[in-house]
Amino acid sequence: MQKHQEKKYGCRKCDRSFTSLQHLNQHVRDSHPEIKLTSVKRGTASTPEGNSKGVRREGVALNTFTSTFFEPTENNKKDFLLFFDEITPQLEEKIEEIREKGAVKWYGVVKAVFKRESEDGGEERVTLYFRSNVQIELVGDTVGDHVPASFTKILEVVDEFIRCGSGWILDKIVHFELCVAKYQPLRASSYISLPKKLVDKKAILNIQNEDQKCLVWCLIAHKLNLLAHDSFRVSHYTPHEHEIKLDGAECSVPLNKIPIVERLNNLRINVFGYEDNEVFPLYVFKRVDEECVNLLLIANEETQYYCLIRNMSRLLGDQTKHKTSSSDIRENIITLIVVFIDLPRSKY
Repeated sequence: MQKHQEKKYGCRKCDRSFTSLQHLNQHVRDSHPEIKLTSVKRGTASTPEGNSKGVRREGVALNTFTSTFFEPTENNKKDFLLFFDEITPQLEEKIEEIREKGAVKWYGVVKAVFKRESEDGGEERVTLYFRSNVQIELVGDTVGDHVPASFTKILEVVDEFIRCGSGWILDKIVHFELCVAKYQPLRASSYISLPKKLVDKKAILNIQNEDQKCLVWCLIAHKLNLLAHDSFRVSHYTPHEHEIKLDGAECSVPLNKIPIVERLNNLRINVFGYEDNEVFPLYVFKRVDEECVNLLLIANEETQYYCLIRNMSRLLGDQTKHKTSSSDIRENIITLIVVFIDLPRSKY
């Protein structure tokens, strides 16, 4: 839909216009490098004011998208580690400042110039962008855990480029761009029928409730472990509703409130999504040696809904290309969780 919107962001150096600030900013950086952006308002591109700390901001409305640029000094513009070490306190402070308005998601992009000797004895240069994973900052999260992980991801990509780049070496770092947007997590609601493929696996308990408490009923069902043929009936679980504490976390419980539910009820919870016949992690507890409640969050065009995964091996069994033993499937599950620990808690 965004591609078909009216182009409302125009460049004042040429006649090009764009549907978003992000696209306008990229155009200005590529086509008009003499313009150093600090803020971009609808239809304009502004020039910077002085900044002794090498930080400039672009965009101010969190309800859309905001960028902040961190520029290197002469001492660290040729060394990624020194540059990252210097900007870390400012970066964490900026993320904390923006997060005061609510949960956010962010990623970083490093713009750098590489050079190498050409075949004719001259020198050729290339400008590249290296992007980190998207990180989700929920209320109460520690930003300090995510910033180093983002830097590590960028360094891995840089190292891979250098190894495979046939002689490219770093000439200079241009800037680090922090891109932040408001995070609106999925929110679970009332009953949804499972796709036939999931029903046939007989690995999921889909409780048929008509309220907004699907997460509560799933947690109680895990605790009771009922095996009756009608265990899908919510009447089995309503007498135990008081055993689950929410402490103000409204029903239905969104993903960013799962840590609160875990803490209040001394539980460990994993949440998986399902799309295009694939199961993928949405929220995973970081300790793989802990016994966890595994939930599946499914969705249609109107709502989302938690189901209880009773048999993870059976659910994931057909996602391998060959038959495996139960121990192999368990190993696959643990690997999936371990890999996910370094990824954002959302599918994007």
